[in-house]
Amino acid sequence: MPYKPPFTITSEILNLVAEISQQVKRLDASALNANGRMGRLWQTLILSRWHPLFLSLPLESVIKDHQQTYYQALEQGDEQADSTPFIRFMLSIIARTLTQNASVSAPANAPVNPERDVRGLKTPEAILVLLEYNLQRTRQQLAELMGKDLRTIGRALAKLQQAGKIKRVGYDKTGHWEVQP
Repeated sequence: MPYKPPFTITSEILNLVAEISQQVKRLDASALNANGRMGRLWQTLILSRWHPLFLSLPLESVIKDHQQTYYQALEQGDEQADSTPFIRFMLSIIARTLTQNASVSAPANAPVNPERDVRGLKTPEAILVLLEYNLQRTRQQLAELMGKDLRTIGRALAKLQQAGKIKRVGYDKTGHWEVQP
C-alpha cells in the first residue's frame, strides 16, 4: 500500500511556509539556534513515532560532529528554495547514526518492521508480540490487527498490567506502552 501523508500541500500552505521562511531569515543567531534545536526535537519526535529506536539514537551528537555540512545543506536549500539538500544531509546522518550504533547486523533486504504472525497465540501473548513492534498501538489497533473485540483486548491488557508485563506511560490518547522485562 503506498504511503499517503496525513496532509495535502496546497498553495496556501506553501505561501505560509514561504512567509515563515522570510521571517526566520530576519531572526538573530541565538533565535536561529533555538529554532534549529526545536526543528531537531520535532524530527526526533516524528522519527520516534515511526520507530521507538530513534529515541535512543544520538542524532544530535552526529549532527554536531558534522555541523559545517549541516549549515551548508541549510544554506544550499535556501539558495535553491528546495529542501532536497537538507533532506539528503539528514538521511545521511540518520544512516550514519544507525551504522555507528547498530547492535546487530541484518541483511540489507530485511523488512523494516517484520511483524510475527500472531494467529494461534493467546490474546495476551499476541498483544505482547504486537507491542514489541510498536509501543504506540492503541486498543482499537490491537483489536483490528487480531480480529478481536475491543473489550477482549481491554481485559487482556488489564491482566498483562496486573501481572507486571506491560505498563502504560502517559495518557490513553497520547501515551504509549512499555513492555516490562
